[in-house]
Amino acid sequence: MPPPLPLALIRAHLNLDDDRDSDLLTHYAHVAAQRVQAYTGQPFAPDNPLMAQAALLLVAHQYEARKAVSFANGYRLPFGVHDLLSPLKDRITGHQPEAA
Repeated sequence: MPPPLPLALIRAHLNLDDDRDSDLLTHYAHVAAQRVQAYTGQPFAPDNPLMAQAALLLVAHQYEARKAVSFANGYRLPFGVHDLLSPLKDRITGHQPEAA
């Protein structure tokens, strides 16, 4: 299955000059797309610049930090992901608008 973002874009974001780790980058791209979708409640759209940038940040974080999380270093979303995705997030408040 092809990655949700082009590998050339992912490699450019990571500043990789060779073809190493294609399978790993593809896997991370799928994980990032699923994470964006789960956070926003919307299908991942690679043509949405906010979703694409958030996915690139997540891929970079996963690629550069491939070790387990410890209690001393709790897992957090990479800087900027929350800010990029918050405007896209489906809000569920329980509020029912009055009928007109």
